[in-house]
Order: sequence, then C-alpha cells, then structure tokens
Amino acid sequence: WVSGVITAARLLLWSAVYALAVVWGGEWLFDQLASRPFTMGTEVEPRWVRTALAFAPFAAFAIWVAVRGATQVNKAWICGLLASLAFWAWYYLDGLLNTGGGANIGLGLLMMISPLPVFLVLWLVARRA
Repeated sequence: WVSGVITAARLLLWSAVYALAVVWGGEWLFDQLASRPFTMGTEVEPRWVRTALAFAPFAAFAIWVAVRGATQVNKAWICGLLASLAFWAWYYLDGLLNTGGGANIGLGLLMMISPLPVFLVLWLVARRA
C-alpha cells in the first residue's frame, strides 16, 4: 500500500511539472513564434484552466494507482504523456497555422474533453502492464 502511495505522489509531482510546462511553456513558445508578447493580463485564469485540463487525467491516474497499489506505471504514464502531447500540439499548431482569426470552437470543445481519452490511454496501458 505504501509503495502505491509513493508512486502516486511521484506521478502527481511529475504530472504537475508536465502540465505547467505544456501550458505555460507552450503558450510562451507560441507567443514567441507568433511575435506576440507573453502577458499575464486577462489570460491568467484561462491559462490556469488549461493547466488543470492538462493535469486532470494524470491526477485521476495517480489516484487510481494509489487505490490499486500498482507499481508498474511508467509505461502507462509515458503513453498518456504522448496522447496528451498530441492534443496540445494540435491545439498550438491550429493557432499558428490558422491566421485568419477567430476561435476554433470545435477544437476548444475537444480540448475540454481531452482528459477523458488521455485517462483512458493511461488506464488501459496500466491494466496491461
């Protein structure tokens, strides 16, 4: 039981680092590539929401690991990370490539439900490991 909790705490720590890096670092890089200033004005609250969306599937997975006591989770975490990175790459590339203005509502809705398929990948891979 203790090893499951320690593994879950380690997962939470690395997942928080990942979520901050992919959202805050990704948006900083996006602003640099789009020649825009990276500001903390009106974008702070939405940025924290995006951070929570990036973090959510990994937090749920860490809870599952703590309850189940699973220790072979590295492969699952890496597969979930790749799935999550695919969603976030799509999100940033859409903003860079579609310069016509306006929001991509469909992609925004997809990003709001993206924690579900990412968690599914985490869970399915961990069950097989």
